[in-house]
Amino acid sequence: MDTAKSRESVTTDREQGSQLVNDLAEVSRGKSEHTEQYQFDVIVIGSGPGGYTSAIRCAQLGKSVAIVERDLLGGHAVNWGCVPLNSMIASARLIRSIHECDRYGIRIPSYRIDFSYITRHRDEAVKKIRSQLKHFLEKYHIQLYTGNACIVNPHHVLVKPVQKRTYATIHDANGQSPYETSDYTSVRADVEISGNNIIIAAGVEYELPHFVEKNDRKSVDPTELLWRRTIPESLIIIGGGVLGCEIASLYSHLRSNVILIDKNSRLLKCMDEQVSFAVEKCLKANGVNITLNANVERVSNGEVIIQLRQTDIQRTIRGALVVVCVGRKPTFDYKYLEQLGIRIDHEQSTIIIDEKTCQTSIRTIYACGGIVSSCWSWVSCAVRQGHIAANAICCVSENTNNSKFHMATNPAAPFVINVIPAVASVGKIPKSTDNVLIYMYKFHTDRRAIIDSQTWGFVKMWTTSDEPKRFLAVQLAHEAAAEIIQYYSMIISLNLSIRDVCFLSFAHPTYTESIKEACEYVLGQSMNYDENLGL
Repeated sequence: MDTAKSRESVTTDREQGSQLVNDLAEVSRGKSEHTEQYQFDVIVIGSGPGGYTSAIRCAQLGKSVAIVERDLLGGHAVNWGCVPLNSMIASARLIRSIHECDRYGIRIPSYRIDFSYITRHRDEAVKKIRSQLKHFLEKYHIQLYTGNACIVNPHHVLVKPVQKRTYATIHDANGQSPYETSDYTSVRADVEISGNNIIIAAGVEYELPHFVEKNDRKSVDPTELLWRRTIPESLIIIGGGVLGCEIASLYSHLRSNVILIDKNSRLLKCMDEQVSFAVEKCLKANGVNITLNANVERVSNGEVIIQLRQTDIQRTIRGALVVVCVGRKPTFDYKYLEQLGIRIDHEQSTIIIDEKTCQTSIRTIYACGGIVSSCWSWVSCAVRQGHIAANAICCVSENTNNSKFHMATNPAAPFVINVIPAVASVGKIPKSTDNVLIYMYKFHTDRRAIIDSQTWGFVKMWTTSDEPKRFLAVQLAHEAAAEIIQYYSMIISLNLSIRDVCFLSFAHPTYTESIKEACEYVLGQSMNYDENLGL
């Protein structure tokens, strides 16, 4: 893979963005005589989770909608991030199951990893989900424009032809460019579209930090890694956040020698300490070499020079490939957005919105997803904000308080970190422990966990001390974390008391029964759980 060319394309895109600012001045003065013009109720910029959700919801509520996407339909999450990564993690989970199959009386003395089939599975998952999105756009008569979007004013967007593809040097399992599809056809000339409202859902993209040598062929961003056609013999990962830990878990299961470097004193600073320590323990057990409290000084040709903060010692670490999981930037030119009157949070590098409506400081312009200040839980948050923006637009345009347009403010967007085993979180951990109680439930007595021999793991719960007790936040680590966390999200979102949950019935034997058992434990009424039983 020629990553140097990919870097050049990003640089070219930046230059093109600067030129577009100048072009827009001409458009606003009416000097672009050959620009086609079209009218819509709503223009959505970006077709990722926030973009396609808001577009489809607006169309369902009777609006004419256009989406402008510079890349493949589905944006980064579908084509380059969440979907390809998790399809490959699915293969890694099977590898783990093979390692554990002896305990179930099944012996597999040897097996072989065929990476070409793993990548084919990845490609099929991406194409199938992209095809589903295309179906819904057609079903609701949503017009898709492939091109670079520039907001001319609060009601007009200029769509310009794509000059450089975001990942022009990437190839799929068959050696073809993912862009070689009928779904990707850039506009051939400038198109001006107007709308009563605009939704910015353009997301963010990777940007290699200053310490990476320019045009270094052995340094890649996460997307360039995931779309490689071979497994690197050794892999250095810079960044122990969500993406860094997921990639470390994936490639260590694929038998790559993985070194994970982070500047902090622990991994996953966004999670509770006990959860991050559990992840660290699992990664180490799978062979990942972890170096913490390390500042990266320089990356070049597979060599990473770090400065250990505690000892002030400099070390050089070598690997076949370096993936940099830190450094992101918005896809939009914030300077130009500010000139339009949109307020920007420069510290977070995000657009400031009203969280109840997703409206920006300009009345007709909304924003959602990774580009806004309040989106902290990735796809689930972007999807919800897409709903909120669409409903807010339709409610205003209909001049009604009809309940079909309303969504309750929900602080309980769940998210999952797909390490193996997974960890998950919902709610916000209180900064103060005053009037807060903390409980720990372990899976060693859960009957489904015993049946499946998956008794490792725990649920940590923060509750109110006042009666009736309610959950404030929940974090857990377990093989079934991705499914369990959704129930805790609904409990918090619906403002159910813990006592209310104890009256609910759960199918047996299931992992979701652990939720009722945990609630009974919190109330001191446990019938199946004892923290010391079976340890």
